[in-house]
Amino acid sequence: KQWYQRRVAITAGDQFHRVKMQKTVCLQILALLAVISWNLADAKAFEADDEVLTIEKRDEDGNDLQKAEEKEEEEVVMKRDPENQEEEEEAVVEERDPENQEEDENEEVEKRDPENQDEKEKEEKREDTAVSESAEAAEASEVEDLEVRTVVPRFTLVDHRGRAINGQQEGLLLFNGGTVCDDGFTTNSANAICRTMGYTSQSHFRHGLVYGPFQSRKRIGLDDVLCSSGHWSSCRSTTHHNCVHGEDIMLTCQGTGFKLVNRAGHTITGRTEGLLTFQHGTVCDDYFNMNAAHAICRIMGFASGVQYRHGLRYGSMQSRKRITMDDVRCRASYWNYCSHRSAHNCAHYEDIFLTCQPGSLTHPHGFRIVDWNGANSRRGVEGLLLYNGGTVCDDHFNINAAHAICKLMGFRSATRYRHGDAYVEQERKQIRMDDVICRGSSWSLCRYSTRHNCSHREDIMLTCNAASGE
Repeated sequence: KQWYQRRVAITAGDQFHRVKMQKTVCLQILALLAVISWNLADAKAFEADDEVLTIEKRDEDGNDLQKAEEKEEEEVVMKRDPENQEEEEEAVVEERDPENQEEDENEEVEKRDPENQDEKEKEEKREDTAVSESAEAAEASEVEDLEVRTVVPRFTLVDHRGRAINGQQEGLLLFNGGTVCDDGFTTNSANAICRTMGYTSQSHFRHGLVYGPFQSRKRIGLDDVLCSSGHWSSCRSTTHHNCVHGEDIMLTCQGTGFKLVNRAGHTITGRTEGLLTFQHGTVCDDYFNMNAAHAICRIMGFASGVQYRHGLRYGSMQSRKRITMDDVRCRASYWNYCSHRSAHNCAHYEDIFLTCQPGSLTHPHGFRIVDWNGANSRRGVEGLLLYNGGTVCDDHFNINAAHAICKLMGFRSATRYRHGDAYVEQERKQIRMDDVICRGSSWSLCRYSTRHNCSHREDIMLTCNAASGE
């Protein structure tokens, strides 16, 4: 019994301790859960605080950026202040425009070279009058402004052998080496074309197959030349045609508009210097060169130009005249390769005085064919082709160019040509001519450049055959 009672007491004590332990464990678990919940709440609070701080930081950065932009705008406004504008603009231009360094160098050169300064003044005059010139060019004038059309028409009058002739005698009218059909051709068309070649008007035109096989072998280069007035700017035409050579235009022009006059105003016909006039006014020297001198002398019936200069030499007789021509630009020594303007930016001290060579309508060409010793090469013997004492490069050179140059020197035609560095003396010479492009075997259909990108290995060696009279 005592054992039983003792056993019951021990069991009850064990149960009490077990319940107490369970309560302790439950309290510990509750405490642990409470700690975990508190930590989670703190973490969320920290995340919220971080977001608030990030937003505030972004707001501060945005405010700083806005303030910086406002500050830059204020600086730009300050730069636009009239007191600072000139200095800032000059600084910006000097930083951004490297060409100013070249201009500064040019200014130093111009200070040393008064001729360059005069050229600069002329260029400034052209820029200042560019707007007024375009307005004046739009007005009707007795002098055609060839710059109204982008491309200057390449008209030529030739005889039965294809030689360019004085337009005051009848010739076959060519356009870029081809004939011109009579469809739509009127007196206005004839006047406009004569004026582009430097004459005042047409005197007669007709159509026909007049020059036989020479004419019939040519292509027909222009048709439907319709002109509403006697100026080429009023004309339209097409290079497509429905014609035969029996419709080719034969044209005669009259009056060149050019005259050489002496101090008394009388016309000069010999080799005497005179004031060059065009339609009773003077001609300015801007862009005038020896090509222009040859071309103008030729259409006045002279053989060639000898020399030209500018100046005010005839006093009041000269200064009372209008200046009727300026910017005469000639790419070759034929007037159909020239353009000019009736508006000008010149004074009478720039008037052209010209000397022409009387004779047939040829001019010194400057070509020679020489052997290894520098002597003129004989007919049928290959030699080095020279132009004004220098060699000729082979760029674009073809058999048309060879024939044209041989004919110009009095030979019948070319036999052959090649390029090469054959003579010792060759290396000591300058290269005077390049890019010789000929659309036919007449020199009037050729153009060239005096600038080159060649070596002496490209110099032309040419052989011509019998002279034309043989």
